Amino acid sequence: MLLNNLLSRIYKNSVRIIIVTILFLQQNVNAQKKLFVFTGQSNMAGRAAIEEVDFKKIPNVYLLNNEGDFIPAHNPLNLHSNIKKETYRQRLGPVYSFAKAIHRAYPKDSILLIVNARGGTAIERFMKGDSTAYYKKTIDRIKHAQQKEPSATLEAIVWHQGESNRNNYQTYLPNLNKLIADYRADLNSPDLPFICGQLGFWNPEYEHIRNEISKIEATIPNAFLVSSDGLTNFDEHHFNSKSQRLLGLRYAKKYLEIKNLPNHDILNATNTSSFASLKEMLQKPIDNYVMVAAHRGDWRNAPENSLQSIDMAIAMGVDIVEIDIAVTADNIPILMHDKTLNRTTNCKGLVKDHTYASISKCKLKDGIDDLTGRNIPTLEEALKKVKGKILINIDKGEDHIPLVYALLKKTKTLDQAIFSSYYPYEKLKNLSGSLIDSVLYMPKIKHDTKGPEKYLKTFLKNIQSVILQTRALTEQDSLLQMIPNAKSEGLWLWMNTLEPFHSAGHTDEKIVEDPDTHLGWVLDQGTTIIQTDRPQIVLEYLRKKGLHN
Repeated sequence: MLLNNLLSRIYKNSVRIIIVTILFLQQNVNAQKKLFVFTGQSNMAGRAAIEEVDFKKIPNVYLLNNEGDFIPAHNPLNLHSNIKKETYRQRLGPVYSFAKAIHRAYPKDSILLIVNARGGTAIERFMKGDSTAYYKKTIDRIKHAQQKEPSATLEAIVWHQGESNRNNYQTYLPNLNKLIADYRADLNSPDLPFICGQLGFWNPEYEHIRNEISKIEATIPNAFLVSSDGLTNFDEHHFNSKSQRLLGLRYAKKYLEIKNLPNHDILNATNTSSFASLKEMLQKPIDNYVMVAAHRGDWRNAPENSLQSIDMAIAMGVDIVEIDIAVTADNIPILMHDKTLNRTTNCKGLVKDHTYASISKCKLKDGIDDLTGRNIPTLEEALKKVKGKILINIDKGEDHIPLVYALLKKTKTLDQAIFSSYYPYEKLKNLSGSLIDSVLYMPKIKHDTKGPEKYLKTFLKNIQSVILQTRALTEQDSLLQMIPNAKSEGLWLWMNTLEPFHSAGHTDEKIVEDPDTHLGWVLDQGTTIIQTDRPQIVLEYLRKKGLHN
């Protein structure tokens, strides 16, 4: 009996061990080893202060030490370089935050780092054949690592250098091209990504060399630029600790973009706010992403053009909230679609005939005409509500650009506000003067627009035009021919699904019944921004299709 019990326990324990082993192997079957090389001058080696947050261990991240072994990575990461300057100079660079981000993106993978940088050194000293042998020493470390970990894939070389070439910048780009070509040839990796960082903007002596470095993407295949815009320094030449962390995240973001990781995963890995990414995307459409604009906020669940409707749109996860403005007798812009107060409030009369003090006593009605306790918001209140959270399309603001512009500057929301109208450029210029050149503007085309092609070209030539709004009466509408031309100019394409004349009858109400047919048609036209009265339904559909994060 005792023997049977013992054998039973042994059998059960053996089964458990086998199951745990199988689960472990299954979890790690797709795990990979990714090898990254970091080289350059002192900002890559690291000169910023290492703070408490920079000492935390990163799981699955390993650093090649000076004995040729991979050890758990910890700062200072250039400590084991075989070309470094004095040990005491090695401090915080961008590699630590880079490694953290790559680990978040690929938590199962082993991240292998080689950091081989040297401060105060011109590009000529890093090149193959130079008497310093810095190139050979770096190549030797890489090849040793590849022999040590033959299953590892060499993912990228990350480079930050140029400060020492600020006075002899004329030959920098040819030298960099040669350096990259030699790395790729000697590592037998002709398409190896080379990610290069900009020098800091704080030092005027860097202007010329920074301009040369900025040409890298246009002149060298599979080479990529990382901006240093907005980063700050602690001395004449070096990024401070905060900026080194940000620079590392920018390097990581660029690498993850090269790998075509979904935008949502890139944001999570690099701790980039969705709003920061949204502003960046606004300047250039990206593949497989469609923006959603909530028309007058989420007005089906809150009064239109109310702060509540804006809050609900933000919580829903739309990209843009569209609002309308009118101006009171005392020149205060408020959120109101109509010229009168009659339809949406318990007050009567033209907005322009009332002071804000009298309008502030009015209460808004909701979508089914029930009176609420909510007040009519000012544009300034709305701008404060959306600040740092969402883009805002200010409709009916074309006649008041100077007035609205002042509020955008005051609330620091200029970079997230989009003006729009059907006006030709000449009329807008007359109304706003030079301010039209300082705002984001969306020209809108309809069927009585004279010379649509010329109309669009005028805007593209003269202003920051990143979006075109078009419409279609029928599925064969000639205005749809504008879309390929606009897309070739790198514009976002905005279409409304509000009324039949906006989208050839494929309206929100039909989308509710059959999204594949009706929203599918809108997307098939090349639309990349959809303005809708049913934002939740449109968002859910796009997310299922992998077109919205």
